[in-house]
Amino acid sequence: MIVLGKGDRGRLEYILQLLTKDKTLPLSDQKYLESIIPLYLGAQDPQSLQRHAEHAIDTLHGEIQTLGERIARLERAGFERYIGKKAIFFFVTVFVGWHVFQNNIMPFLNPYLPSSIEQYMFPLNILANNFDASSLVGMVFIFMALAWPFIGAVHLTKFIKSRKVSS
Repeated sequence: MIVLGKGDRGRLEYILQLLTKDKTLPLSDQKYLESIIPLYLGAQDPQSLQRHAEHAIDTLHGEIQTLGERIARLERAGFERYIGKKAIFFFVTVFVGWHVFQNNIMPFLNPYLPSSIEQYMFPLNILANNFDASSLVGMVFIFMALAWPFIGAVHLTKFIKSRKVSS
């Protein structure tokens, strides 16, 4: 009856929980079931029961297909659109940050690496120095680092709104 949408769904689910835990039903719930079973399920002949079972299976199968399609659509849209852009922005932030902290990183790496490799490890700084824009890399990193809390707040707000129950 739950699958068919007949009766009080909450009460039927409660009754089902009691029965699956092998607990006895209160007298009021027994009377409730005795009154609605003939009303909604009709005759108790084998053909009628078979028809109701097939209808319930068809209904569940349709709901499962609909949910599967919806999940696939949400995963496709959500992952490709939001996660991809944030991941790219994250790696660009790390790349620019790597260049900003060159002076802090190189003292630790100098004993292990030849000095000629520095130009290959920090190509963005070499490019910025060629165009007299060395401070530009630092400003871009600061902007990107400050953008992350804003991006997080926007996505947190969207998440909270998506979880609110509509009245």
